[in-house]
Amino acid sequence: MSIYRIAENGESIYHIVAHQYADETVRYAASELQKYLLKSTGAVIPYFSDRCPMQGPELRIGPAVRGESDSAEGLPEEGFRIYGRGEHIYIIGNTSRGVLYGVYYFLEKFCGFACFTKDTETVEEHQTLEIELDEIEVSPAFEFRDTYFRFAFDGDFCAKNRSNTSLGDVSVGRGGRMKWFNFHHSFNDLVPDTEYFDEHPEYFSEIDGERQRDSQLCLTNPEVLDVAEATLRKWIKENPECRVFSVAQNDNEKRCTCEKCMALEEEEESPAGPIIHFANALADRIKDDYPHVLIHTFAYRYSLPAPKKVVARDNVIVRLCSISCRFDRPLSELADEGSPTEAEFVNALRDWRDHASRLYVWDYAVNFRNYCQPFVHLHVLKENVKLFRELGIKGVLEQGNFAYGGGAALDGLKAYVISRLLWDPDTDVDLEIKRFCRAVFGQAGDKMEEYARLAMKICESAPLTIYQNPDAEYITDGFIEAAEAIFKDAMSLAETDEIRRRVEREYLSVRFLKLVRTPIGTDGRDELIDSFFEDVKSHGITEIRERRPHSVTKRIMKESPFMHEHSGYRLYYIMQ
Repeated sequence: MSIYRIAENGESIYHIVAHQYADETVRYAASELQKYLLKSTGAVIPYFSDRCPMQGPELRIGPAVRGESDSAEGLPEEGFRIYGRGEHIYIIGNTSRGVLYGVYYFLEKFCGFACFTKDTETVEEHQTLEIELDEIEVSPAFEFRDTYFRFAFDGDFCAKNRSNTSLGDVSVGRGGRMKWFNFHHSFNDLVPDTEYFDEHPEYFSEIDGERQRDSQLCLTNPEVLDVAEATLRKWIKENPECRVFSVAQNDNEKRCTCEKCMALEEEEESPAGPIIHFANALADRIKDDYPHVLIHTFAYRYSLPAPKKVVARDNVIVRLCSISCRFDRPLSELADEGSPTEAEFVNALRDWRDHASRLYVWDYAVNFRNYCQPFVHLHVLKENVKLFRELGIKGVLEQGNFAYGGGAALDGLKAYVISRLLWDPDTDVDLEIKRFCRAVFGQAGDKMEEYARLAMKICESAPLTIYQNPDAEYITDGFIEAAEAIFKDAMSLAETDEIRRRVEREYLSVRFLKLVRTPIGTDGRDELIDSFFEDVKSHGITEIRERRPHSVTKRIMKESPFMHEHSGYRLYYIMQ
């Protein structure tokens, strides 16, 4: 272990150096190191390329600085090493994104840097910055880490929390991202029924002897494969920045039951059989022309069970969805107790390992029916993410409130903690909750931490699913009363207008629960709902029920006990 004195009394003998032909990401990493070391120590550490003569000890960022060989061998794509050699310190990665992640890790470890939201970050001040360093090697638990919350799509937040989410606005300088095209249900985009059904009903599902619109594809029809290939090639050509393209079942249960599809399904002993054969055929057709492209498909609802024989190609991602599961207790715990839905999902995860080298999970961290309703299960989520790592899952998406404008319900806290867990499932959740609340809510931080823990306690006390109404078992009058008292204190402690506004945003969840649990017809109830929606809009929140405009949701709040009504038109926007 060597000791390096980086700065003292606002001065430093170090220089930050990158290769003279370093790419945009490595150059940005070096500039970020300079910026935050200045904030931490007050020292302006010069940054230049190795074209300039060496002036003293150096912080060498990225590959081949001054012609030296790197020590990146054996690292995964986004892993990095930080080590000392002589008087110099090296931050290197197997890719440029790994170098950037290494810089932020260095700042976290030695300068107390953290990015909690796109608007809140901290860095500790050091009169003397002296570090002990031997060699640090860090790699992500998963190759794909998607914190699918609107709050988490900010490019700086993604880079600083080492998230390579597809929808994040992550520039090349910030490391770029694992960009997907049409990453959800896509059969109807590949072969649209509006375009083909009239002339070719045989392209679509046969059910009870009849071909049906708005169904799935007939995956054993060779012409369907040809049409899908043409569409896929068009997508790839027109979207060169994308690496992953979706070839995935539509969001319905209407799979094809024609003689050929059923024969293949029976041979594979799973409805997933025809899907994987189809995805493999497309993957084979495009791999020589586009060796970098990955094909994505789902194991979802009826296709969840693994096939018996077929194995997905190496360039095919198979993603399992936990949409029907409970989230109040760890999946493995519920499965071990014999809960059928969770046992089916966990067994499917295990079975699929022999049938896909790139196995991903689409997991959930939100109540889609009511975005303001508490869904804070961070301890449970940690155990589930650890299970995914244990089973060799390669990529995880945690879906939260992705509506434009985001939401309340502690979404900012959830997005931050989830980002940390997807990088390292052993992250100390309780510590990160404490740090987040202190940084984001200032002097009201203790009270907001108290509320966060209360919300977690109720969410982990009774069945928690992604489509629950406000009369769910875990929502109690006692919780609302306790939360009211906490927020009253938090409001009084908020030291600035901005912090008070952050507290008020979270208080929307409590106001929502109080309103929907107040009997319809109570004097003043409708006026309070109107006022609530004015405040929701003032915070830039565009939806509090998935894909429903405020006009629809407001009417339901006023007319439907506990919002049990689910009518009204749905918005459609692209999940890119």
